[in-house]
Amino acid sequence: IDPADNQIIAGSRFEEKIYPASVTKLATALTALNLYPLDEVITAKAYSVGKTMNLLEGEKVTVNTLVSGLLIYSANDAAFNLADHVSGGTPTFVSQMNNLVKKYGLLNTHFMNFDGLHDPNHYSTLYDLSQIGRLSLKLPSIVVAAKTKETDLADLSGQIKHHLVSTNELLGKVPEIEGLKTGWTPEASGSFIGLVNLNGHYLLTLVAQSVDRFADTEKLVAWAKSNLSWEYRSY
Repeated sequence: IDPADNQIIAGSRFEEKIYPASVTKLATALTALNLYPLDEVITAKAYSVGKTMNLLEGEKVTVNTLVSGLLIYSANDAAFNLADHVSGGTPTFVSQMNNLVKKYGLLNTHFMNFDGLHDPNHYSTLYDLSQIGRLSLKLPSIVVAAKTKETDLADLSGQIKHHLVSTNELLGKVPEIEGLKTGWTPEASGSFIGLVNLNGHYLLTLVAQSVDRFADTEKLVAWAKSNLSWEYRSY
């Protein structure tokens, strides 16, 4: 899909219901950034469900640090602390996630949680996820985190550090790939939204229910490189 004009260039089964797994975290990031300033400080609570960046109880971190951990490492404890910080806690935050997609007319998406862990009532479609991807591209903090291959994130004191390596295995391997978000659960299988830079023109690739999400994305990038071009005009 071309995020600039929302043109669907190629593909199929755009409206089929899928489980988004951790691609959900793009909506988590969007919701958090609607609610909090990047420099707002959150006192972390320990959370150990699923993949985590090992935030310590009482550790003080900024919203930007949590969004980075959320998108680079797909950290569930980052997602939890962003969601729990709002008045009303995680139920209110998830409600805000659902309000976000309703606001943009994404009526085939419904969230039950903030991290994408499987729930039969937590679902989306490739088309809706593409629109969440487009919204994400408008926020530099998301774009920067999504293209980060490896980093160290620290608490406010600088004494506690978390070394994170991106879950996106195509960063640094496929030059055109600059993000965006991975997802996997046993029920959802592999999913991935790729941000592809073709000579300065950006595309979003989407795969779901994939046994090899990265190989499938590489095929989409190769197809795009062979079949697409853009004419630039000066006026």
